[in-house]
Amino acid sequence: MILSIISVLILPFVLFFIEYVLIERQFKKLIYIYKKNKIIIQSVIYFPILEEFIFRYFIFQYCILFGFNDIQFILLSTLAFVLAHVFYQGVTSVVKVIFSVVLGIIFLLTLNVFVTIIIHCIFNFLIYIVRNSKYNNYYNT
Repeated sequence: MILSIISVLILPFVLFFIEYVLIERQFKKLIYIYKKNKIIIQSVIYFPILEEFIFRYFIFQYCILFGFNDIQFILLSTLAFVLAHVFYQGVTSVVKVIFSVVLGIIFLLTLNVFVTIIIHCIFNFLIYIVRNSKYNNYYNT
């Protein structure tokens, strides 16, 4: 399990770094690209991975340890997920309840955090596209 986590999460970045930075010697360009696209990289890759490990995997392990049932897991993980989003998105993050409940159910059905990570990444990517197009339409008209 640990080896597959390392392989899926770290290996693509290591291989990319080897090819792009060491072989093609494009480190400065890579830093520039990252700085220019930091928001999309964080919201589509970093945050979903971090959030799914915290709000699904670790809370699930906690629930198993203390003998909580599936409903309690979904309630606890949803509450934690929504509260975490309230701090930086405000009251509008309450709509994340449905998203969190669905991800909790999917996690329980699959017991695979990678499935919820992929769903969360795709969801955040779609949100980014919609918000970015609204922003561009507003300033380009």
